[in-house]
Amino acid sequence: MHISNMDGLDILSLKILVSLYENKSATYVSKALDIPAPKISRSLKNLREIFGDELFIRRKYGLFPNEFATHLYPIAKEAIECTDKFHKARAANANLVKTHIEIAAPGLIAYAFPKALMQAIKDEQKLMHINITPWSMHTTQDIINGDTTLGICCNKSTADVAAFGDKLLTTTLQSMDKVYLLASRNHPIFKREITLETIAEYPYVNTDLGNPSSKLSPYQEFCLKSNIKLNTEITITSISSLFEYLGESQALSLLPYRVVYEMVSDVAELHTCQLSQLEAERLYAHAEAPTIFLVQKNQPNKVNDDLVWLSGQIKKIVDHII
Repeated sequence: MHISNMDGLDILSLKILVSLYENKSATYVSKALDIPAPKISRSLKNLREIFGDELFIRRKYGLFPNEFATHLYPIAKEAIECTDKFHKARAANANLVKTHIEIAAPGLIAYAFPKALMQAIKDEQKLMHINITPWSMHTTQDIINGDTTLGICCNKSTADVAAFGDKLLTTTLQSMDKVYLLASRNHPIFKREITLETIAEYPYVNTDLGNPSSKLSPYQEFCLKSNIKLNTEITITSISSLFEYLGESQALSLLPYRVVYEMVSDVAELHTCQLSQLEAERLYAHAEAPTIFLVQKNQPNKVNDDLVWLSGQIKKIVDHII
């Protein structure tokens, strides 16, 4: 392997490398970063020339990183984080941005926020900069510490949120009482009656709503309490990875997000349908319907008008997602 022309390495190419590694889809990266597809291709070509390596292998359902790309990934991610710190320092010094806001959201819906929020900020001429990061097991502590400004949290119940204590302020955004089945377009489930019982006859993909991994999803709880054997193959937190996995297998998954209709319409390999109201009621008779909360640090004597406005914009996006 021959590495040359490192001066040609730019931050945008590193962002594309990281996003391709995490999502394995050039189409998804184009939408997530709001960059035209040809520019993604040029940046990837530039990376391959700089490192003298293919980095990603094209397969039927996306681009998959090779061993060298796996080695580069943590280095590139660290470089991007350092660049973000430089931007924050410059903005603070020049007073170019009044407010920098870090927002954490579950991977399955994080894609929906950047473009919509930036457009709203532009329309209202707000002096703020936002950055969207995945919700993780450390997010609540990051909010308490002040490292993350707002968190969009998908929890199974208000009791889960109450466990945060008085250090965090939580606002209920939306209850998710609808259920959508997602599987490959020619999956046999679509040729028969779809019930909670027939779904369990196929391999199941669990989707992490932002709960601790030790907790069961509503459907897993239903099967356990109903003595139904369920083969949970894997838990996936990324929407692009979920689409790819389901498109290549006989597995299926249940999601509470209405927006999957819009997304799946662009994916030829997949099909989705909404479960009947009866089946949804049966499911949530055994487990409380998950709820989306907005989480922020509890500061009773401090009102931030920008955060109040931004919270309203997030609520609009969540309404669309659900």
